[in-house]
Amino acid sequence: MNKKGFTLTELLIVVIIISGLMYLIVPNITSTKKALDDKTCDAYIELVNSQIQAYKLEYDEVPLTLTDLVNSNYIKSDKCPNGNVINYVDGVASKSLNES
Repeated sequence: MNKKGFTLTELLIVVIIISGLMYLIVPNITSTKKALDDKTCDAYIELVNSQIQAYKLEYDEVPLTLTDLVNSNYIKSDKCPNGNVINYVDGVASKSLNES
């Protein structure tokens, strides 16, 4: 009899244990990604607001739209890196009202 391999029962137990760990880990990863996306968007909005101030210092007026900042190479995009729209009112950038 060859004793060098695993039995089917041992392999089944290992698969059950790994499945249980995945069941605990995967939901945690998805919630962490959403929190990271939100923080990335918040940081980008702070950057946009600082670039609005830089634009104001250079041109002595606030940009009419975020597209003015993009066209003047102050920022690369008028959206957050995760695709959320940035709200721009009265010279201040903020998160869009339908996102939290």
